[in-house]
Amino acid sequence: MEESVEVSGARLSWHRFLNPILFGSGMLASVIQPIFLLASGKEVNDAIWPHAYRALQATMFLRDHLTLMFFFSLILFFSSAASIKNQMSGKQPHQLIRRVLLFISGLTTGFLTLFFLLDVFYLRGAFLLLPTAYGIILLCSLFVIGGLPRLPERTSKTKMFAGVGHIVAIFFAAWLVMPGIPAMIGIAPSPPEVPPFGYGSSPGPFETTMTVHPYEMPQMVDEIIMDEEQDIEFSVYLTLPELAPELPLDTIPLALLSHGWGYPVYDEYTDWISYLAARGIAVAFVQYPSHIDPPIPEGLKGIDVEGASNYPHHEYRAMAIAAALDTVQNIALNESRHSSVDAALGNVTINPSHLWIGGHSLGGAYTFVQLYESMERGWGNETLFVNIESGWTRPNQAQLQPNLSRMPADTMVHIARGVDDMTVDACYSVHHQQVYSALPDEHVLYIELQSDLYGFPRLVGSHYLPTDSVHDRLADYGVYRRIAAQADWVFARTQGDTNTESFAYNHLTDGELLRSMGEWSDGTPVLPLLVYEDALNSEQKFAYCETFEGVL
Repeated sequence: MEESVEVSGARLSWHRFLNPILFGSGMLASVIQPIFLLASGKEVNDAIWPHAYRALQATMFLRDHLTLMFFFSLILFFSSAASIKNQMSGKQPHQLIRRVLLFISGLTTGFLTLFFLLDVFYLRGAFLLLPTAYGIILLCSLFVIGGLPRLPERTSKTKMFAGVGHIVAIFFAAWLVMPGIPAMIGIAPSPPEVPPFGYGSSPGPFETTMTVHPYEMPQMVDEIIMDEEQDIEFSVYLTLPELAPELPLDTIPLALLSHGWGYPVYDEYTDWISYLAARGIAVAFVQYPSHIDPPIPEGLKGIDVEGASNYPHHEYRAMAIAAALDTVQNIALNESRHSSVDAALGNVTINPSHLWIGGHSLGGAYTFVQLYESMERGWGNETLFVNIESGWTRPNQAQLQPNLSRMPADTMVHIARGVDDMTVDACYSVHHQQVYSALPDEHVLYIELQSDLYGFPRLVGSHYLPTDSVHDRLADYGVYRRIAAQADWVFARTQGDTNTESFAYNHLTDGELLRSMGEWSDGTPVLPLLVYEDALNSEQKFAYCETFEGVL
């Protein structure tokens, strides 16, 4: 008899901790991958990136399937309402269901924790439907597990705390759900439509074709590429307009595009590339190694000031970029060019004297490396447009500085950044602008893309706005419309088409044509672009950049 009592007591003790164990197991399951990656030596950004990317994919899926999300939510709410009705009549849900839902609640809570961390440091309110979906799952799970909220029982501290916790959790879940309801039922104002005509309406008049050309990595660089990128065959992705033989064209310009750090993914920049190539430009997307481990000279102190840094990584990546541009020369510019170029262009040649250079993040900083190599090769001496999106730290090594005196006098530069870029500080862009101070002020613009959370989907100027995964209306108006105008300007100068050149120019200098971002569906203007001709010296909000130092 005593043995039976002891066994029963043990079971009661176990059951007392079972619910917290199930909930905690769910939370642990949600964060196990970032924890594992951190434990294996990954940096925080690398550890959280897989989850961040899945969160991005999930929210984009929800945006595209609002109706599905709405009906799924109704099913969950009706199911939880049926459970509440049964509980009120004295019929409790099966223990297995409760335990599964406890695990799901923990899992959802863990995902919410990660989401809020990402939102604070990166997302800045961009995702609306994802926390709404989490809130719906959590709310319905709580209704089934504990029923409707009610005044806590004072019979014991355990029951009282459980009751209070249940009420708080339900109100928290409801708070998550409420902001997403207007979006789900379709009453929230929607962003402006794609421009019906003009820049931003479509990539351009030409179909395009792409070929991949691996380049020989310099041995010094190859030896220091880390495991993360050992399986990458570093290449030049050459995208060309398909030109009909009857077109009166003799030559087209060249574009060089560089990706962000750790992001040598052609598929994330195809929209950007198409807005150049479809307007008649040969586009070379240059992969370079990010994950490298070069020897650090003894006593070297890392310096990152005025938008530039002294880390030796720059020098090795510059070697890779130079090798890639040698490949561009061989496959696209020489008389014995690659057969794919002949197939797309016929007798039309690619003239690098008319040049567009652009890049994203570290690739934006490496426009300076691309510019150095181009100036040394005599490229870009007639037409030059430089486009830096969310640029990071550029090299400060003397041997990597471009000879800016070789730039055409009417060179144009756009340096753009989303105001909610939580990855790269604005001071890098502000200082990049100063490098081009010898050019006319109206030709060197620092452009900020403002976030606008007025309607749905929310428009957030994040670091990743120029990539395919985050291509939204803010990108259509603030990024791709500019790129289309840049392409037209460069192409028109190649052809001597002064009318198109002038038309494009008016869309590239400061004014309403550049700043306007369209209207929400209820007529409310989307917040315009902010444009500065000398951000460092004219805007108080950038005064801190005088003493800003980056962290290496």
